[in-house]
Amino acid sequence: MRSKHLLRIVVLLAMLFSVLGTGTQVQAKENSVNVLNAVIVIRSITYWDATYSGTVNVNRYERWPFEFTEANSFTITATPTSGDLVPLVVLLDVNGNEISSTVGTLNSVQPAGDYSVLIQPQSGGGNYDLAIRRVEEPVEGPSVSVVFNPATVNVDESSVGSINLNNVPAGGYASAEFTCTYDPAFLEVSGIADAGLFGADAVMVVGGPANGSFLVAIAGSNGKKATTSGAALTFSAKALQQGQTSVECVARVSTGDQTLDTIASTPGGLNITVPNGTLAGQVIASKPVTVNVYNADNSLAGSVAANPDGTFTLSLPSGTYTAIASAEGFLDAQGTPAITSGNTTTLSTVSLLAGDIDNNDVIDQFDALTIGMSYNASSPTAADLNNDGIINVLDLELLAANYNQSGSLAWP
Repeated sequence: MRSKHLLRIVVLLAMLFSVLGTGTQVQAKENSVNVLNAVIVIRSITYWDATYSGTVNVNRYERWPFEFTEANSFTITATPTSGDLVPLVVLLDVNGNEISSTVGTLNSVQPAGDYSVLIQPQSGGGNYDLAIRRVEEPVEGPSVSVVFNPATVNVDESSVGSINLNNVPAGGYASAEFTCTYDPAFLEVSGIADAGLFGADAVMVVGGPANGSFLVAIAGSNGKKATTSGAALTFSAKALQQGQTSVECVARVSTGDQTLDTIASTPGGLNITVPNGTLAGQVIASKPVTVNVYNADNSLAGSVAANPDGTFTLSLPSGTYTAIASAEGFLDAQGTPAITSGNTTTLSTVSLLAGDIDNNDVIDQFDALTIGMSYNASSPTAADLNNDGIINVLDLELLAANYNQSGSLAWP
């Protein structure tokens, strides 16, 4: 359908045609259907990019039928021209069911079929101009792209790269030549293979990989062609060092006329990471334990709540950290573990010392005073050192065992 005639009327009732582009209101025949006491008037849309005029109010709605003979992306805009009208634009299917609605401008994509747009007041009433515009979809040309799966791997792991032909024309390609480049400091390429896009028994020649590049020429045998988009080739890429890298393939294609045309190219990116190490250990206390790990700049690198038995594990990047194990009402334990990639660093089992109720890094008479002031109560919870729900002599007993202890425990 040509652009000036892509939108064709479907005349549901007898009507008069509108005057195009003038803003003049069109005579229309009213039917007998009432919606919320409003009469629906059937109007006519005949062309793209024309402006039609109408009037709606609380007693009068207007419905504009139209037909698509192919899928279209379009906008419908109702612009008030008089009165206090706020127009509601409602897109309906062939059965009169609502597809979508909005105030002012409606954007939609619909397949071939019969539709109509209902204009009614969101509020107020008055005259309006109605415009329907086709949105031209961009047409993408043929291209080649590289895609990695997965897109992130650890050092020494491999990802599968796919060299894809996109937007293959209807006539297909008889052959293609791919010249691919990559950084050999980051990737080791191997296992270049036909992905079947050119049919069974395609003829393929591979040059390389060597010095950061490889070339593959492939042609369909016995008249076979690549007629759909998809992966033409695959290869394996082994990650050699941490960082971000890419592979780009420049493609020249032939439709079978003995000429080669270069098509657009999109490189594929691969993110290479170093696997974390693991910090593990066990911290004994009668209260829940939290292990916080800090970077050299004292920013928090990670945190984990220990299991009921005090064991814990925490995944961390390689580096040296400060690890602090703490429990409410206890002196901390502090260590400086070194984490290495792919390995587990296990700190020694440590028992925290109970009694630092006021959290000033010393167990003294002020902590004991808190127990005395809260005797037989359940709060503050820091004074309930054995975590049995009541503050009494049993908590004082734990404090007394560590009386005058101070500072963080060494945690090797």
